[in-house]
Amino acid sequence: MSTNPTGPARSTWTTQTIRASDLTGTDTVLIEGVWREVLDVWTGDDDPAAQFGEDNPTTLAILAKTDWSTPCWIAVRFVDEDRSNDMESMDSLHFFRLRDLVEVQKEIPPTHFTTRVPNQRTTE
Repeated sequence: MSTNPTGPARSTWTTQTIRASDLTGTDTVLIEGVWREVLDVWTGDDDPAAQFGEDNPTTLAILAKTDWSTPCWIAVRFVDEDRSNDMESMDSLHFFRLRDLVEVQKEIPPTHFTTRVPNQRTTE
């Protein structure tokens, strides 16, 4: 463990609640109590067949839930570490209602603070 105070500044992270309709393929989202890395998101306007093929089980599952005349659902494909191993990364699907509130991780970039000596007067 490094305790070098002159090393690179670390980022701080927090959570943010957003609507599921605002999820992107770069988010880390809380799904059933586990933080998951989002790979892709699809709504009724998207065509998963272009990525997976017309008869692919992933395409069929996404279209069954999102291809409605009135959009209600968003499909999220995420890295499933529980099913992955050192040779293969697995993914899974999860569906949110478009109006659901979901938690995502948000990075707070590092800031550099100047250290003040206690009782030191400054002129500002």
